Amino acid sequence: MGRVFAAAILAPCALLLISTAACNQHSAKGSQDTAAQNGNGGDTPGLPVEIKLSRGADDFARFLAGLPGKAGSPFAKLEEDAAWQAHSKAFATEWSRFDENRVPVLRAFQKKELNGEPNNGGTLFYPFGGPDFVTANLFFPENRNYVFVGLEPAGTVKPVEAFEGRNLGTTLPLMRATLNDLLRRSFFITDSMARQVRGQITDGLLPLMLVQMVRTGHTIRGHAYVTIDAQGHYQLRKLSDDTPRNRGVIVEYQRDGSDQIKRIAYFSANLHNSGMSTNPEFVAYLGNLKPMVTFFKSASYLPHSDGFSRIREEVMNNSNAIAQDDTGIPFRFFQARSDWDVTLYGKYSQPYGSFRNRKSLTQQDLKVAFDRGDKVRDLGFYIGYGYGRAPSNLLVARRRS
Repeated sequence: MGRVFAAAILAPCALLLISTAACNQHSAKGSQDTAAQNGNGGDTPGLPVEIKLSRGADDFARFLAGLPGKAGSPFAKLEEDAAWQAHSKAFATEWSRFDENRVPVLRAFQKKELNGEPNNGGTLFYPFGGPDFVTANLFFPENRNYVFVGLEPAGTVKPVEAFEGRNLGTTLPLMRATLNDLLRRSFFITDSMARQVRGQITDGLLPLMLVQMVRTGHTIRGHAYVTIDAQGHYQLRKLSDDTPRNRGVIVEYQRDGSDQIKRIAYFSANLHNSGMSTNPEFVAYLGNLKPMVTFFKSASYLPHSDGFSRIREEVMNNSNAIAQDDTGIPFRFFQARSDWDVTLYGKYSQPYGSFRNRKSLTQQDLKVAFDRGDKVRDLGFYIGYGYGRAPSNLLVARRRS
């Protein structure tokens, strides 16, 4: 994610945004039958939660995304505002640039290198990734459930009343500015995101995720605010609940034209060892997610730190596959075990940007492996902190059967 994550090494405060890979019930009438037909939502037992069909989040997301609301949208009147229309036009231009320049190469890589088992169909766990739905959706489009991590709280869906009487010309561009970091650089800058969005448009990351979902051709079916119980199962919660940890929201959605229902949720959880040791509910939840696929990108090198050894071990023990740039789990941990087949992509030199002077983060063994060229393939696009100014790399590890 962004630069602020680096501070978590000394003062851990990472928030977990978790996809409800493990949700096995759909609340609306008929949705259980649809899920069974599509193999969705039934692969991890014991984590049911009711999500009622509701268009509120979809209407909210389309308004922020600059997309015309569907019939009956309460935001229809605000769409007549010249500021919203300018926002809609600008957003369409920026998203078209991303669709034309980035989507084809990322999708081609997915089809060639990440397609098939164990990379699809189940749970994607994406620690320290913030609300980066577009990359997860492009790299793991067949997964039914996802896990994301960020430093901001999950946030809430806002009603139309929250925008009435406001100057849309100053608020809506903040949403575009924040998402432009992802669309152009391939990652969010956490401190910029906090300044641009928090307290202006939203109280957390949920709207950023929702905007990406509708912009990539999805309809949001409903959402529910939840927490986790002692068994790692979901419990509905009220927004007034001041529980200090594992506060989350689940979003149910589907791709337009598809009848497969998917789920995403965000939870606040401290992933530092100190947080994990005092949060048995979340540890139990992680156990309920396995087997999973894990993705690290722009993770501020937190998995390199001894202070994050617990989540590193959980990932290596519970994942069938791991895809990451060099900010993820250090190469030596894969080399030390005999149960991983590793393929490298792109080029590796050293950490980039604000991490460049952190000599301890340079992986000499990984550099040797890249320089040797054994099992190294072309990448064909930039990703992570280099964003075209420095070499990009990925590592894909698959567990040996």
